[in-house]
Amino acid sequence: DVSKQVGKVEPTRDWFPISAVSTFSDFADLIHGPQAQWGTLSCGCHPNCGVGTAVLINRETKEWAPVPRFLNVPGLIADLKKVNDASRNKYLSVFTMALAVLKNYNPLEAPPSLRLKDLYTEFDMTLGISKAERARKLYGSTGADRTIKDVSKRRSNPWNLLFIAGMWFQDLFNYDFRRTEMCIIPYATQQGEISFCAYNTGIGWRKIIENMHKNATVAQWYKEQGRHQIYAKGKNVDLDSYEHSLVVDPVDAARVRERVDDGVPQTASEEDRMRRRKAMEEAAKVRQIYEELVLKRPPEQLVQIGGLPATANGLTPDTKPNPAHDPGGASEASEVTATAASGD
Repeated sequence: DVSKQVGKVEPTRDWFPISAVSTFSDFADLIHGPQAQWGTLSCGCHPNCGVGTAVLINRETKEWAPVPRFLNVPGLIADLKKVNDASRNKYLSVFTMALAVLKNYNPLEAPPSLRLKDLYTEFDMTLGISKAERARKLYGSTGADRTIKDVSKRRSNPWNLLFIAGMWFQDLFNYDFRRTEMCIIPYATQQGEISFCAYNTGIGWRKIIENMHKNATVAQWYKEQGRHQIYAKGKNVDLDSYEHSLVVDPVDAARVRERVDDGVPQTASEEDRMRRRKAMEEAAKVRQIYEELVLKRPPEQLVQIGGLPATANGLTPDTKPNPAHDPGGASEASEVTATAASGD
């Protein structure tokens, strides 16, 4: 789904576990040395925690491409592991890392305006290869003393590296305790620290802790604090001034969305109604199954209402003859009535 939304992204080629960035973090720690005040941010989460990919975008030409399309990421990670394990000095490590990038780089799949210098600049700005003074001179400062000049200098690079990531949420049917154990996102709660996976998945620790420490229910809050105004269905919003600088395109304002009855809800209210209708149908089915299997009630038989049997003249017993349509029958009835009257 994400690949369809982003476009130009191949699911089997461009997506990698988020923990794959740990190899690059280890390389950054290696070249910064043990004297560095802070280490590089690393991700030691479970491989099934989530996936991510990097996209290189040119702000000026609007060119963009996923990095795994022109850079063999599995091969680069394998070569970079050897560089990290060798633990050589900074200059030799940077040189061998550059050779690994050239080895796994495919210029035919890269954006046309991307140069090797631009690729090195991205690695330099991301991993901090250059020394602090040289990096500040080339790309500007990123510390607390950063100025507008530093921001402009850093933004002069037309290439931006965008990282897209997604997390696989755990349900009860696919719950992985090993992944929960390796979760790297800590949550601070009233009961202490708990991992993100344990707090938001599984048996629902979040709901348990929130119910333990909640101040009031929604109904109690509305009763004490009052309910906020809801502006919907053409209700005017009470504003002090209605002046604005918004310019509305008359073509867009006159455009009317054609409503197609394809079963897809167009608004939140329609979606809510469909959800309630479906829930009622499911509840009725479950109730019927419960009555048949548990209560042993036989299903209700459909009673067919048939017509009454017809007489020889085609009329039912309750139907009186119509003299207008049956003159003979009318005369016979008159004769019978006259005979009965004369007999009296």
